[in-house]
Amino acid sequence: MKDDNFQVQVKNADDSLEVIFNGQLTINYIQKIKDSVGEQIDFSKDIFVVVDNPDNLDITFLQLLQSLKKTAELNKRQFSVKTTLPNELESLVSNSGFSDLLNSNPVNN
Repeated sequence: MKDDNFQVQVKNADDSLEVIFNGQLTINYIQKIKDSVGEQIDFSKDIFVVVDNPDNLDITFLQLLQSLKKTAELNKRQFSVKTTLPNELESLVSNSGFSDLLNSNPVNN
């Protein structure tokens, strides 16, 4: 889904999904981002998230990622996040206690 302010792109493979986020990943757009994700994600597949140099992100987006991770785990699927963030966003993530989430590697259940 393309919006003027954010982008959610889902690439479907046989047993996995790659979900790419960029743009404004903030509370102002979180409902639209959440709706887009809900329409496109299949939790019967492993999920690999890429946060690709966003313009901005905040705690609401990190909470959405945490929710996706929890749902994937409940479905016994792998979940990982790869990020490319500017230094100020790295600091925000670190200071808010979400570093582990954004440095998560797949874990086999």
